[in-house]
Amino acid sequence: VTVPFKKLVIPFLDKLTPLAKETHSVNTIYKINENGKDIVIGDNTDVSGFEQSFEYINYKVKNKKVFILGAGGVVSSIILALKRLGVAKILLSNRTKKNAENLKEQYKDLEIIDWGQITDFDVIINATSLGLNKNDQIKLDYTSVGKNKLFYDVIYNPRKTNFLLKGKELGQKTENGKMMFIYQAQLAFKIWHNILPKINSETIKLLDL
Repeated sequence: VTVPFKKLVIPFLDKLTPLAKETHSVNTIYKINENGKDIVIGDNTDVSGFEQSFEYINYKVKNKKVFILGAGGVVSSIILALKRLGVAKILLSNRTKKNAENLKEQYKDLEIIDWGQITDFDVIINATSLGLNKNDQIKLDYTSVGKNKLFYDVIYNPRKTNFLLKGKELGQKTENGKMMFIYQAQLAFKIWHNILPKINSETIKLLDL
């Protein structure tokens, strides 16, 4: 679970890694001994987890337009990952516009889109909780978005949210958040145990819920 920068656990940490500072979020906590004193550190593995999920599906997002739905705890990590991957533009829409505007203070070149409006994109990412329940719908008009788009949902259970089913219906490429979840967990395990677990078909199958 990714934790917003100034809430919950952050005030109890001694240090943040550069990624945790830049994204203003933490999803991995560990302890080191520094000069005889225990130091508790907050880290962020979501950024690399998201990047590796795109490598896994062999999707080149460089110079593309990405439209993100949502402004919750994981979104700052997704934005930073997209920037590191070289996207041309990031557009953001959230039901509570103020939360989107807060992210724009952090990432100045974000473009904010009113909730319910559609825009031109190559990739659309659902980073909201809409989809956790089978009746959840994201009410957008996709009829004019064109072809060869990627619909990406951070949710991985259920595997096929209504958002992804809509993308499939339109003949678009779809991907859920399973690989992001696996890769961020792999990196967290490496931080905790100094062992990088292998990810194989058996590992991936375990999350085919």
